[in-house]
Amino acid sequence: MYPFRILLGCTIVWWSLYYLHDSRKIWAVISVIVVTDPDIDTLRIGTISRIVNTLVGCLTGIFFIWAAGINFGSLMAAIAVSVMLSTSFKNYPSSWKLAPSTVAIVMVPSISENVTWQVAMQLSLARTGEVLYGTLVAFLLGVVLSSVRKKYFPRFEKEFSGKQEE
Repeated sequence: MYPFRILLGCTIVWWSLYYLHDSRKIWAVISVIVVTDPDIDTLRIGTISRIVNTLVGCLTGIFFIWAAGINFGSLMAAIAVSVMLSTSFKNYPSSWKLAPSTVAIVMVPSISENVTWQVAMQLSLARTGEVLYGTLVAFLLGVVLSSVRKKYFPRFEKEFSGKQEE
């Protein structure tokens, strides 16, 4: 069931983005793989973590593109700030490394391709949208498939959820 969820989620994001003429589907596919989990509670926590860290990384990256330009120095400063932000709060999601990773995802292509400020912003927002879209697909698919499993296959609930008897 777990491989099926991942493959179905990847297929959904691939083809839906294909029909929306998005040529870079990689971050949506990666997000489906990272967020998908057989346990609904872990799925929920992973989804929240992915969304929070993606938004922190995106906003930090965009701020530094705007304030410091599209260069290696602004990338390093944005990574440092995103690490400080994501490790400074007591109840911050545990997968804090996604925030500085998102900074790299949104800033490195613009630096490597030597694009204008406006194009850098568009690339950053597009990549962030792909991550959030893949996360949403993984979450909704997990909720739907868990509901189907509970309703139609209740005797397999323990096996599919990954929870052990207590």
